[in-house]
Amino acid sequence: MSNTALKQPYQKELFGHPVGLYVLFFTEMWERFSYYGMRAILVLYMISSATGSNPGLGWSNSDALALYGWYTMLVYLMSIPGGILADKYVGQKKAVLYGGLVLVAGHSILAITAPWAFFTGLALIVIGVGGLKPNISTMVGGLYPPKDERRDSGFTIFYIGINVGAFLAAIIVGYVGEEIGWHYGFGLAGIGMLLGQIVYMAGQKFLTPVGNPPSKGKKGQPSLIDAENEDENTSFGQLFANLLKSPVQLAITLIAIVGLTILAFNIFEELDRYLYAGLFTFLALVAGLMMMIYKDINSIEKDRFIVLLVSFLIIIVFWGAFEQAGGLLNIYTDSKIDRFVSLNVLDILFYGSGIILLVLGIIKKIKKSDISYIFITIALLILGIYFFFKDQLFHSNPYEIPTSVFQSVNALFIIIFGTIVSGVWLWWAHKGKEHSSLFKMAIGTIIMGAGFLFMAKASSDVTHYGDKAALILLILAYLFHTIGELCTSPVALSFITKVAPVKYVSIMMGVYFAATGLGNKVAGSIGEASQAKPVKIQLASKSVVQDGLVKNEDFSKAHDFELISKAYLKGNDIFYIDNSFNDLLTVKNNDLFVEYLKGEEATENNPKTVIARFSYDKDKKMAVEEGKITVNSDDYSGTIEVFDMQNKLEFKTYVYIFILTLVFGILLLIFLKKLKKLTHGAESLEIDDKEEAETFELGEQDSKK
Repeated sequence: MSNTALKQPYQKELFGHPVGLYVLFFTEMWERFSYYGMRAILVLYMISSATGSNPGLGWSNSDALALYGWYTMLVYLMSIPGGILADKYVGQKKAVLYGGLVLVAGHSILAITAPWAFFTGLALIVIGVGGLKPNISTMVGGLYPPKDERRDSGFTIFYIGINVGAFLAAIIVGYVGEEIGWHYGFGLAGIGMLLGQIVYMAGQKFLTPVGNPPSKGKKGQPSLIDAENEDENTSFGQLFANLLKSPVQLAITLIAIVGLTILAFNIFEELDRYLYAGLFTFLALVAGLMMMIYKDINSIEKDRFIVLLVSFLIIIVFWGAFEQAGGLLNIYTDSKIDRFVSLNVLDILFYGSGIILLVLGIIKKIKKSDISYIFITIALLILGIYFFFKDQLFHSNPYEIPTSVFQSVNALFIIIFGTIVSGVWLWWAHKGKEHSSLFKMAIGTIIMGAGFLFMAKASSDVTHYGDKAALILLILAYLFHTIGELCTSPVALSFITKVAPVKYVSIMMGVYFAATGLGNKVAGSIGEASQAKPVKIQLASKSVVQDGLVKNEDFSKAHDFELISKAYLKGNDIFYIDNSFNDLLTVKNNDLFVEYLKGEEATENNPKTVIARFSYDKDKKMAVEEGKITVNSDDYSGTIEVFDMQNKLEFKTYVYIFILTLVFGILLLIFLKKLKKLTHGAESLEIDDKEEAETFELGEQDSKK
């Protein structure tokens, strides 16, 4: 009998790697398909009118961006209890299974058109991602013996799966959500997650030795650090118990909690008071734990710890800017980017991307890289699908690309440029130039921030020309964001494991996820601040509807509409160039509208463009008299926007983000030598050629170190 026949399923290999790797590859690919698909349409769904053929929630932009920030923050924060649950109780394998099943439930519930379903679905997705995300990467590492040279390329294959899932999600789920129905899109994301779970459960026999629960007397493999280091690590519970026994640190923590809670209740209103009080309490507790770590470590570790805290600031700043993609940039793309392209341009985009990936695959094949077939497969899929289905998908020339589809650009750029960027760093290092992790993070932050200059240009063009901005500006912004991400994200976790005190590595990995989550919250808050407070309006009389502004069609279907005019002030009175506006609408918070127009110096000689958007209240019952529909004026409500002012707010936001990232990156470069000295040689400048040449990110790659 041959040796192959004696092999257990988990010992079998495919293309030189354990079969279990491909089980985890497709599990994670479909999980990312579901997550990024939902993320692509989430904000668009919230701001879409609550009426019409594809109704959303009808929220204001600022409210949608606020929820987006809270949601994406919680997704990352739940990685901490998710990792603890796996390490101490159920093991990574069951944590991934339970998390995946919760995700299936969450996405499925989002397919239901009810308010309770929306919030319930989001809550379940947060919990599910927390169980799956931090643990599946550990299982990949567990498939390989220690120091197995295939480990790095195995992680590269795995993270290509992440980006393939993200790329397909934005195109497929985004298209279905916008063109067919939001809830069909959410449901499709759920189907993707279900496929991932089927693959995972069917492939359990290939995962037998990894991710098992901790046995009695023996700890399980940690989800954020190497197993060999676990015995030396302190848990969150132990550290918190130490805090309770330390009067000075405990007093400082309690004072911070009370003070920040009072601050939250004085600054914020309504529900935000409690949300921010909870967030501030969490941050104060984290600060207390950090004080306990600092108290416990030696002088060299204290120096390294200071550098570690600086790296967390980099993480917060970086993701606070980068994560505008799913929020502010998504909204901006929807309303102010010219998304019409000719079919010839689409040919160039799809065929060009496919050919580039095919060439990269062939180059890797020549170099005998074991990931060449993945590049070739992706390339052939893109070329084949576009060639055979483009006539069915694109019915008009020019074609307006759905907004959410642009969320795929980042993932495609990562697949194309991942190896190129890491190759450039390898070449740079071989020339004897500075290539430390801190240096890469500083350069990456600056490059990523520079992408917002293209968005500032787009906003400037809209202001000056009164039309939508060129699509190429958005693409260039995403390109710079991706290059910056490829410089920063792959080295962040690896750097933390190198400089963190040995017995606190696991805790610092948790703090890394907290910092990433806080960066996402910052992103939502920045986006929220870029939106002017909405000025509420109402139709002045029902004759507006009957006179034809809203077509006298089948009113069983709701009709939304918008009107555009120019407005100016005489004293505190508002006048419109289109005189009918004076009779059409009633401004509810008139003082706020007057304040906006005063700020823009809107005079009769310098009127400002205003856009009034009306939505029909679908919960109102329409009166029927003698076969005629009677629509009352109070059945319609909406908002009016000072177009010029909103553009200026967005322009300032993009410029401020660029300045923040530039200043932060430059300061890091100025103090680079000092910071490196404080690490006391913890970060070796020697390069592992294989690791640097095969880097693909999405924030977790170097958790394997």
